[in-house]
Amino acid sequence: MAKQYVPNAFLKIEDAKLYAIFAWSQRTAEMIPVKSWLIILEIFVHEHSLETSYEIFQKIKLTNYQYINELNKYEQLMPDAIVYLADGSVTIFGKGFRSFIEKEMQFELGELSQENYQVLLQLFSSCELKDDLDSIQNLEDFRKIVEKLENIGLLSPATGSIDWGDLKKTVPICQAFGLTRGTPVDRYYLSKFITEIRPQIVGNVLEIGGTPKDKDFYQVNSGTSYKILNLEAGPGIDIVGDVHQVSVIEPESFDSIIIFNVLEHCYAPWIAVENIHKWLKPGGKCFAMVPSAIRVHATPMDYWRPLPDAFASIFRHFSQQQLYVYGNPISVIASYHGIAVEELTTEELDAFHPDYPVATCIMAEK
Repeated sequence: MAKQYVPNAFLKIEDAKLYAIFAWSQRTAEMIPVKSWLIILEIFVHEHSLETSYEIFQKIKLTNYQYINELNKYEQLMPDAIVYLADGSVTIFGKGFRSFIEKEMQFELGELSQENYQVLLQLFSSCELKDDLDSIQNLEDFRKIVEKLENIGLLSPATGSIDWGDLKKTVPICQAFGLTRGTPVDRYYLSKFITEIRPQIVGNVLEIGGTPKDKDFYQVNSGTSYKILNLEAGPGIDIVGDVHQVSVIEPESFDSIIIFNVLEHCYAPWIAVENIHKWLKPGGKCFAMVPSAIRVHATPMDYWRPLPDAFASIFRHFSQQQLYVYGNPISVIASYHGIAVEELTTEELDAFHPDYPVATCIMAEK
């Protein structure tokens, strides 16, 4: 079945330029630079087939611009309004997102749009948009723009046409984080973080919740003093104790403290971080990582999924901190399903979307 599309866009004017904004998102707005984007988005409000949409686009190119008198009454709203595009809908939210939530000052222009597909061009006629219509000469040119709009997130598969494939399962593809298939996704991001901060791990080092083999995995400087704190005694465990108990470590006794994939298992991670602050020497650094999107793993308990804002807040008493956040919708799905790193491309893994963290890391200096 040929792919079909619907728009998924909120459009707003800022400083005489037109932007697609992303609802309740930390993602940066995307500028709409050319007229073709507006026309294509409006066509897909009503027609979902690529080929038929291209035929409509060709007709619009050959048609003189038609001024729509009915739109005059909305012009005064446009400086503050958001225009919402969806399946069958072109809606003005006169009060921006407040109109979306409160269901007032909403004006539906879908029927008017379907008459000539030029509603958006008139609503945003004050914006600086390049006229690129003549550069689109064939279906392949049209397809490239459609794919670009899809990659940005302004076009989506038509409602009911999503191909779930192997993902339409009520059990994960791998129940062991991806270990039965290769490398778990969160391990990929942890490795990226370690590569970034490895030169800063110096002096007397404490790892919390680790095992002796971790030092080799992290490739910490072999000349560094390296001790391990764990809840249970075992080979290579130097200190047995609970990170929640400040008395298990002498104050100001470590230059570097590592705590990876542990704080989500702490019933009070803020207390653990307060203790780490006390155990560090002045100028000492803590390096921490938590999974933000991974299945529950109770070893022995699993309490939290701290998101970036929460993580920054927990470490707020440190003099300096730097967040490292990794993930995007593809890697979130892969992480939950246990799809391995080896099954994704580097581009898919390294793409970043601020609303879809898989791993949240921090370097915090006392």
